[in-house]
Amino acid sequence: MEDELNIDPRETDHLDDYDMGPMMNYARLKNQLRNLGFTDASLLESIWKKVIHDKPVIFTVNYGEFVNSNEFRTWFEYEQNHTGDYQLKHFESLFSIGGGDINRLFQPDITRSEALAVLYKGRLEFDDPLTQYSPMNRKTMEYYVEPEGVEKIINQLLNTTNQMNTENLSYLQKQLLNLGFGEKLNEELEKNIKSGKKEFTLIADREYNKQNVDYILHYKAGDQNDMYFFNKYDASLRGKEMQQTFYINKGSGVTAKEAYNLMEGRAVHKQLENLEGEKYHAWIVIDKENKTENGNYKLRPFTEGWNYKPERAIDKLAIVGIDEQGAREKLMKSLEKGNRHQVTAMKDGKEVKLFLEANPAEHRVNLTNWKGEAQQLEHYKKPELKNDHQKDQKQAQSEEDAPAKKLKRGTKMKI
Repeated sequence: MEDELNIDPRETDHLDDYDMGPMMNYARLKNQLRNLGFTDASLLESIWKKVIHDKPVIFTVNYGEFVNSNEFRTWFEYEQNHTGDYQLKHFESLFSIGGGDINRLFQPDITRSEALAVLYKGRLEFDDPLTQYSPMNRKTMEYYVEPEGVEKIINQLLNTTNQMNTENLSYLQKQLLNLGFGEKLNEELEKNIKSGKKEFTLIADREYNKQNVDYILHYKAGDQNDMYFFNKYDASLRGKEMQQTFYINKGSGVTAKEAYNLMEGRAVHKQLENLEGEKYHAWIVIDKENKTENGNYKLRPFTEGWNYKPERAIDKLAIVGIDEQGAREKLMKSLEKGNRHQVTAMKDGKEVKLFLEANPAEHRVNLTNWKGEAQQLEHYKKPELKNDHQKDQKQAQSEEDAPAKKLKRGTKMKI
């Protein structure tokens, strides 16, 4: 005859030292939960501990799960009957979705799916307000989930959430791409979103100019658990004591490469937003002399009022190929990203490799040669501008010498 409790004697030989009464009681409670759709191992272990070891008169155990990204928690209340066996008195479930938390008490014959269906519909309007504090029985449950039926409601819940998760995942993947982190993190990102964690981090690294940069990306679920947000990332130069946290605002922020350039001491041109939500453009640099309360370096902005325009210097330089279509725009965009941009410029009729950097603090463009030695802009000016400069120098010199010539002719000067 088949064992109605589904206990294999070979699996219970080691339990001979236990009182088989509580063991049989636990087996019935376990099967009851499984039939209701609650199969979590940690939940069953908690019941085992109470029934076999602690043996209180009344006890409550709880467990939580995520239905995709929506939190579903349940509390089970047990009490001893007149025979000393424990029985499930009722359970309370809470579902976090949409506008907030919805909770309800249920009698012990209501299944997990039925409880979810009731909570998802959120139809908790009763003639007698006190009835919502009484465990819902099957007749009432069937009234509130009809005519759709439990299965239809659960499918609607899963389809709605799956669509929401898919759109959220797609948006976050595009965000990673736009911020320069590529597509390598897509699989891990999807796995973490499906797990339903409240928050998680992703690890990335990049190499720029033979310098390794490590990144920790921080994600967090929204207040309603309906979608995830990429809030910030920590960047650090490997082998150097330089690290900085960069915050993401409405999906945009400093890119991975721009973060490296800023930490290397260069300036980046970005669109920013003030506390009133007004957008403006500014050059920013890391102020390594000042930190915020959380230990992050402050960002020093140079707004449009600072009137820094690197193109003024660029247009004076004799850069090879600068007049080709799109060349000047490409150079300007590179400087705005904080890059150390390589060009070839003419000096005394010879081509010289130069590196350019924006320097808003000093209203100039930094010039260095391949050795990293600073160069003077005057040496690389366009020929026509050099001639103008020489004329200006001669004129200035003439004006300085003029008083001296007049003095030689005997003109008296009052001091």
